[in-house]
Amino acid sequence: MEKRKVLVIVNPRAGKMTFQNSFYSVVRKLSDAGCDVNVHFTTCSGDATETVMSRAKDSDLIVACGGDGTFNETITGLIRSGVKRPIGYIPCGSTNDFAATLGIVGTPSKICDDILAGSDVTIDAGCFNDRYFSYAASFGAFTAISYETPQGLKNALGHFAYVLNGAKELINMPRVKLRVSTGEYEEEGTFFYGGVTNTTSIGGLYTLPEDEIFLDDGQFELLMIREAKHPQEYSETLLNLAVRNFDDPNILYLHGSEFVFESDEPVSFTLDGEFGGSGRKNVIKVLKKAISVNGSL
Repeated sequence: MEKRKVLVIVNPRAGKMTFQNSFYSVVRKLSDAGCDVNVHFTTCSGDATETVMSRAKDSDLIVACGGDGTFNETITGLIRSGVKRPIGYIPCGSTNDFAATLGIVGTPSKICDDILAGSDVTIDAGCFNDRYFSYAASFGAFTAISYETPQGLKNALGHFAYVLNGAKELINMPRVKLRVSTGEYEEEGTFFYGGVTNTTSIGGLYTLPEDEIFLDDGQFELLMIREAKHPQEYSETLLNLAVRNFDDPNILYLHGSEFVFESDEPVSFTLDGEFGGSGRKNVIKVLKKAISVNGSL
C-alpha cells in the first residue's frame, strides 16, 4: 500500500516558539500512521506560499504549523497551484483567530489526531485583488498592529503585544475617506475601520454572532465604523461594538460576496494580520468552498 505523502510547513518563529517542544511528537505520530512525511521550515515571508505551490501536486495532505499568517501563505500557495488538497492546521501563533472559529483546539498532538482522522470541513476563501486570504481583510485603526509589532515582542508577550501596540494607536486614530459598494449597497463616507471577514473574532477587537457566520455560504461579513462626530458618540459606538449592538448609527454591518473599495488616496489593507497591499481601488471576492481544512464545525 502506497504511503500517504504529507508536506508539513513549519514557521519556527510563530507565537512564542513553543511548537518546537511538540514538533517531534507530531512528526512521529504522522510517521507511525504510515505517512511519508516531508518537513519544510520557513525562512522568510512568502516561503510557505512558494513551497506549497511547487510541492502541492506531489502531496496528499499539507499541514500548516504556525499562526494565521502561516495558514494564509499555505492556502495562497494551494490556490495558486490549482491543485485540490486538504489542509491540516496546527495553530501556534500569537492570536490564532481563525483556528478558534474553526473549532481547532487542544494540544498539537490532539489536533494531529483530528487531522489523521480526516475530519475536514470545506470553507470559503477570500480574494483581495490578486492575493488570497482565509478570514480577514481590513483597513484603518488597529489593522497594522500585527505586522508592525516586532516579532520578538510577539514571541515574548503573545496576544498582550497587540494590546500594547494598539493602545498607542488610539491617540491618533486614522480616518479613511472612501466609497464602498457590494452590488446591493453603496456608501461614501469617512471611516476609521473596515473589515471583510469570515470569522467570529478579530484579534480580540470585536466578535460577530456565531449563528450568523457560516464559513461555506459564499458570503463574507462587512463591518465598518464611521467617523464619530463627538467624543461621547465615539465611546458609545465602541461600547455597542463590544456588546454586538450593530444598530449603532456609526456601525455598518452587512453580508456580501463581493466588495469594492474606492478612494482618492491609496488605502492599505491587512490580510489575515499581515500587510496585504495598498491601492485606490481594492476588490474583494468570495471564493465559495475553495479549501478543505481540519475543523470541528
